[in-house]
Amino acid sequence: MNTKINVINFVPEELPSYRPDVDVLYSKELPKEGVNTTIVGMPKTGTVHIETDGSTLKTSKKTTNRHLDSIVYFFNAAKLALSAKKDGFQLIQVRDMVWVGLICLAIAKLIKLPYSYWVSFLYAESRTIRAKDQTENISSWKRPIILARGLLEEFILYRIILPHSDRVYVQSDFMLNYIKGKGIEQHNMMVVPMGVDFEKIDNFANTDAIKIEKWGDAPVIGYLGSLDRLRKLDIIIEAFKEAKVSVPTLKLLFVGDSEVMKDREFLQQTADDMGLSDDFYITGWVQTEQAWAYLKGVDMVIGFMNRGLLLDVSTPTKAMEYMALKKAMVCNDSPDQQFVIEQSGCGRVTDGTSQSYAAAMVELAQQPMTQTELDAGYNYIKNNRSYAFIGEQVAADIKNVVNQKNS
Repeated sequence: MNTKINVINFVPEELPSYRPDVDVLYSKELPKEGVNTTIVGMPKTGTVHIETDGSTLKTSKKTTNRHLDSIVYFFNAAKLALSAKKDGFQLIQVRDMVWVGLICLAIAKLIKLPYSYWVSFLYAESRTIRAKDQTENISSWKRPIILARGLLEEFILYRIILPHSDRVYVQSDFMLNYIKGKGIEQHNMMVVPMGVDFEKIDNFANTDAIKIEKWGDAPVIGYLGSLDRLRKLDIIIEAFKEAKVSVPTLKLLFVGDSEVMKDREFLQQTADDMGLSDDFYITGWVQTEQAWAYLKGVDMVIGFMNRGLLLDVSTPTKAMEYMALKKAMVCNDSPDQQFVIEQSGCGRVTDGTSQSYAAAMVELAQQPMTQTELDAGYNYIKNNRSYAFIGEQVAADIKNVVNQKNS
């Protein structure tokens, strides 16, 4: 008897996607647990249909512009949902798409299939926040349109889609509590955080570190990620300058770049104006393996997330990757970062100010973390935030949802 569960999963990304929950959780880990997935996304340059063992990636047809792509995707999703039961699927799932989620919910009820909705980001709230934020570069005539869309999508999501879903997957405990406050029953939600692919971590173990040759053996602080102006990374540069008063040999390495060249130039100019030109370096965009090789050569790493509703509900992957790579981490009090550090006993939490970051930098430069602390961080992430572990939990829950619906 075939005990496999087949799920059709509608996602907003262009495929193939390197987003880990698509590339690792659904395409690799769930099939190991008996849950096969067909992932339906947007076309990047052309129509995609890729089949692997237990996973299929497919897209709607590519058109002449992205707005038309979205319309074609919507009708393609409706068509696939209508035939889902006939095509052998036991569950319809939608992530982060209110309008697709609404039509697929209606179809799931019509054809009597269980339905789940995955909230990984508060897109509706982000529209209303942006529309009201006068610092956002939005034309005045667009603001009421964006605001109206955000409010309408919030209504549809919290009044129609989530209350009538058989399961709601959310990104974090903070997000669960926020959505619970919207009237959604807690017992109908499951937290599925972003995770770490330990196969990649273990394969990386023998990779040589990349170091900035001119810095020699000086202690280096590393940051990995986007250098967008909105991330306010100038706070880290200010903290670095303050820390150098106590530890003059410190260096600061940013592994990443920005889509907007002016944002990268702003950070470089900030460092130059502070007299840090010889002690600060930006690599630009590099492949993941090369980025990790740079991190392998640093002495501590920075986790930095702006506080606020939209990012507080997230589960930052970089913090977990840092710990899986056995690096001493300094982060601000973004809820999930703080939770992971407190649970593992590995890392230093700041209040996000340059002064508190500087104090942590000095502490770790003068008193590096012990191997016991670093091992504790690694073991916590492997046991609680690896995609192998998350895959087991999600697969078991999907099977439970399907079995409850069929009982």
